[in-house]
Amino acid sequence: MGKRIFFSYRREDTGAAAGRVYDRVAQVLARDDLFFDVSTIGAGENFEKRIDVEIGRADAALVFIGKAWLGPTPASSETTRMAQSDDYVRAEVRAALARPIVVLPVLVGGAVMPKREQLPDDIRGITSKNALLLRHESFDDDTEKIVAALVGGGAKKRAWERKGRLWSKAAFAAGGTLAAWAALVVAALAHYWAMARPIEASIGAPATQFILVASTILGAWIGLKVQARARRMG
Repeated sequence: MGKRIFFSYRREDTGAAAGRVYDRVAQVLARDDLFFDVSTIGAGENFEKRIDVEIGRADAALVFIGKAWLGPTPASSETTRMAQSDDYVRAEVRAALARPIVVLPVLVGGAVMPKREQLPDDIRGITSKNALLLRHESFDDDTEKIVAALVGGGAKKRAWERKGRLWSKAAFAAGGTLAAWAALVVAALAHYWAMARPIEASIGAPATQFILVASTILGAWIGLKVQARARRMG
């Protein structure tokens, strides 16, 4: 059973960054094991109840903190949304800190960890957690560190890059194979036009099958060579 990860963020603050990290983590862990409210909560579903359930099932919580994480209220610039008892981000962090799970603060775009005195008593514990940085200019490296903190490094390191390379290799190999088959079809039609009989009748079934297999392998090999050259040039 994979690890279950809860994503906590304030939409107007770090929603875009959290979404990008979610897409990367989803290439390492199953999407069913990730709770990201925009894509996970159904229409008409009770938000608060679902949050409690998901944090109760989570093995780790990612808490994305941006420069507006505290969230000034529209009514007063001196009062933060985080100070409100019904603030959903405060509720998420409070629930995560109350459980024996990994709580990983992620400081987005130059944000710093708030001071303890800026936070309500029930979530001040977040300031004692070791935070990781998430910056636009080093997004891949920073995301890799986040994933490693959640699931460990090594084999899963930059799994999204490996996945992309595998799809690229498969596509080029398939393209090379199709090109080889197309060449065989042209050759077979030319033979039939010149000799008035199928090529199998001229060279026999075993030789025909051998040519088909060899062409498939050769086409795939050429496709992979083209892919490797394209990567070097890119």
